[in-house]
Amino acid sequence: MKERINKLARGIVEIDRPLLKLSDKSFKGTLDVGELTKFDLIIYSENGILLKGLIYSDNPAVTVQKDAFGGIRSRIKCSVDTHNLQDGDKIEGQLCIVSNGGEFKLPYSFDVCSSHKSGEVISGFETKEDFIEFYGKEPELARRVFDYSDFENAPFMKDSGIYTIYRGLKRGHDRNIALKQFLRALGCPQEKENDTDVSDAGERSIQDGNEQSEKIELFPLDVNDKPLIEKAASICIREGATDEMAFYIYQRAIEMGSTITRLYEYYVYAMPKGYKGLLPREVYLYFAYERSIEENMKLPLFYNVIVNFRESDDIYQRFEHKIQSYAIDMLLKSEFNQRLSVIYDRMILEDMIDERIASVFPAILRSYRLTTNDSRLSYVVVKYRELDREEVYALKEGNAYIPIFFENSELLFQDGYGNRYTDVVYETTRIMHKEEMERKCFEILPEHAMLKLAKARNIANKGIADIAQLRIVEQVMTDMDISKPYRSFLNKVILEYHDAFTKDSDKDLSELDIRILKNIDIRNLDRKEKDILLCTYIKLSMFKDAYKLILEMGETDIEMTYLEKLIKALIIDEQAGESKEIMMLTLHAFRKGSEDMDILNFLLREYNGLSKDMLELLRKGQKAGAGINDMAERLLAQMIFCWADDDLDEVYHIYRHSSAPQNVLIRAYITKRCIDYFLYGKGASEEVFADVYGIIHDERYKEKVPVIYLLAMSKYMSENKKLTGEEKYVLQEVVDLLVQKKLVFPYTRTLSDIIRIPDSVMDKYYIEYHGEKSIRPSLYLRILPDERDFEEVEITRVYQNIYVRPLTLFSGERAEYQIYDEEKGEDFVESGTIKADNKVRLKGDTFDIINEMSGLLSQDNDVKLRDVMLRYVKNESVIDELFTKELDETNDKE
Repeated sequence: MKERINKLARGIVEIDRPLLKLSDKSFKGTLDVGELTKFDLIIYSENGILLKGLIYSDNPAVTVQKDAFGGIRSRIKCSVDTHNLQDGDKIEGQLCIVSNGGEFKLPYSFDVCSSHKSGEVISGFETKEDFIEFYGKEPELARRVFDYSDFENAPFMKDSGIYTIYRGLKRGHDRNIALKQFLRALGCPQEKENDTDVSDAGERSIQDGNEQSEKIELFPLDVNDKPLIEKAASICIREGATDEMAFYIYQRAIEMGSTITRLYEYYVYAMPKGYKGLLPREVYLYFAYERSIEENMKLPLFYNVIVNFRESDDIYQRFEHKIQSYAIDMLLKSEFNQRLSVIYDRMILEDMIDERIASVFPAILRSYRLTTNDSRLSYVVVKYRELDREEVYALKEGNAYIPIFFENSELLFQDGYGNRYTDVVYETTRIMHKEEMERKCFEILPEHAMLKLAKARNIANKGIADIAQLRIVEQVMTDMDISKPYRSFLNKVILEYHDAFTKDSDKDLSELDIRILKNIDIRNLDRKEKDILLCTYIKLSMFKDAYKLILEMGETDIEMTYLEKLIKALIIDEQAGESKEIMMLTLHAFRKGSEDMDILNFLLREYNGLSKDMLELLRKGQKAGAGINDMAERLLAQMIFCWADDDLDEVYHIYRHSSAPQNVLIRAYITKRCIDYFLYGKGASEEVFADVYGIIHDERYKEKVPVIYLLAMSKYMSENKKLTGEEKYVLQEVVDLLVQKKLVFPYTRTLSDIIRIPDSVMDKYYIEYHGEKSIRPSLYLRILPDERDFEEVEITRVYQNIYVRPLTLFSGERAEYQIYDEEKGEDFVESGTIKADNKVRLKGDTFDIINEMSGLLSQDNDVKLRDVMLRYVKNESVIDELFTKELDETNDKE
């Protein structure tokens, strides 16, 4: 660029312009997610003239390895980075080429998706019905896709319930069973398979209230033989019998006053599960006085005491301390069943709750008894939609006691082989329900994970209202293994809070708040949510994070005030300010209507791109009173370098009137306009010719002035003949020099009205043709009225692309001509007619006499014609005599 500008400034004319060609008109394609893809662009000169230029990309996802290029042929290496993009994204933009062959825009458009078959298929599962339909068409492929790790990223998996069931089934042993159970959970009807799947469709019943204990029917023995009863009891004790008949025998022995060793103990051992019948008083008293009761006797005995006695009864009072200690021990071990629930309900009082009890009691309070009749099942799996973990509880005789904290929890069932099912018929019954005890536990131990999650869950569902609620939600996200769908939901709730309440440089926010924001996975956010996160970063002056985010998300629609705040902060950081991405971001803000002067000044100072974009900035800067000097200078130089004409005069005018215009650029512009005017017939402003005239006038030695200035100025004056005396004097000097250099054109003869033109010029007429230096034209000519056929004659290149043919025409003659490129063809490129005029000065020589005779031949004036002819004969005789005498004298000397 500098070389061309300097040449023009010195008045050196170069009209040979590279003819730039591109290997491609555009780039389109489909790219894989998370890869760096490369492509090449070939830029070459079709006419062999050296190319020089720069190339830019206006999308940060597409980069050019080297901005500058040069030579006859250049390979431009480009790359597309899709690491921060997702399936379905689109990369659009253009490569902008600025060169001495002109400016060009090369558009590109790339669709981003997964190249793997699974990725293409999975991204298409927008709803569960899509997957069900796909399974119906391609069941084998559906099985494989179901087992892929990225299946959980399918769009319909954003449903936390579906995601939770899928995660639970995936841990099962048999993948075929897992898929079929998953499809049933989605609502897909299938044939029942008795060998593998549980047969009945899944049903669930949840009931509140206390469970009714099993009905125990005992049939008393009507035997009064004490020795016999004692013998039977002794045998049962010796054999360790604890069945129902043994229980009755022990009870009958006690009623008959037997004192057999360990009779009371085995009586309690044999007590039927959940037995509520009143025991003999002596049994209660026996154990009440015992300092230690065997562990496996405590539950049935204490349960029986609780259900049979009021707090005011003496038996209850005798056992109260023991039962309470036992209840606390069992509670701290997280033990739970139907009988324990009755004990807890009576013995655990609100004022007894301390941190130890509060850590385990909530699970008891939220426990259910689950019952199923399917004997093949061994475990119940409890999965919370909010957590990425599961809890497994054993089924005993079809029953299990399980804590369920949330009503939307998912229950799966597992058999002895590790296979899992969702379509099991079962019932659940709430065992304990004491909200006041639960509140007390949370007061005592606010760190309780599930209670905190429950509170955070309630807050999130209603929307975070203050900073305290924000902290609860954030602590849950930090301390617990939150599932992906629910974490995504909480992130969105947090963003809504920041959008509504966070202020600029909010000092109330903690390091935890900032860390949670930074950990948000933007792949799970939509465009609006990304904008909220970006605005929050900017509010909190987290400019580096905001900059990183905007690079990942591309263009943004955030409010202009936030965008301007980010850009100005990045501009201050010199390292960031030099990046192409921040330049594009700044230009984006400008195009969106930013009026910020710092941003405008930065662009005026740093931006380089296509001329039209730079001119838009220049106009805005001029209107706003910004510092436009640098931009005007760069733009003017670029437009001259690129052979640009549109709006060039406007840019020059702005630059010329800037605070410190450089003479080299002014001269380069003047040279270009002189070339345009003289060689290509384009218009030029009076201001240009005023400058040219000043340059010529001030130069004492006119031969030092660039020839193109002399030519343009003399031609301009030939078209504008109202000249002052001084201007005529300057013009005379210029024309004399041009004639001396044999630079004579048709307009030269027209100057004879205002200055002296040599007779050698005025004696002739001139055909002028503007063509190409590399293509020699052919001129065909005929002189009328004597010649009928066109004959080829020579036409000479006089200056650059201008060819001239001088002609001699006598009065009454006219020349017709046709010009062809290289050789005569069907179509000529130019034609015309030249007639003899009256501007030939009569000097009395032979040429003048013949010209006069030629004019009189067409007139009916024989007398005058005879006089002219006699004058011609006399003139020729004199010339012959003089020439003969001079020749003789020369011979004598020799």
